[in-house]
Amino acid sequence: MNIKRSVKEYLGLKSDAFKLGLVENFSLVINQFLGTLLLILVLLTALVFIATGTNKWLGMVLDNAVAASFITGGFFLLLFFILFLLRKKLFINSFVRLFAKMFFEEKDPNVREN
Repeated sequence: MNIKRSVKEYLGLKSDAFKLGLVENFSLVINQFLGTLLLILVLLTALVFIATGTNKWLGMVLDNAVAASFITGGFFLLLFFILFLLRKKLFINSFVRLFAKMFFEEKDPNVREN
């Protein structure tokens, strides 16, 4: 057996395994991104309806639509500020863990996952 041909074949197989791993990781990232995007869109739609209903109800209770709009807007501004302060803990760390798990987790090619 020719050692040069064996090394060439081994490197080709390693290259193919790397490409397959890259495709798998890329598809996982895209899947995670699209799932998160869909959840955010549904949540935003619900928040728009909740804010509109709350604004109208608060306007009737206070008998002042402008004050109700300021109160509703202030609530969402406060919510944004809290999420901004917690952004690292909520978003960045979870994405770092996801990427680290995908790229640095050892996978045994002989073990099949369900």
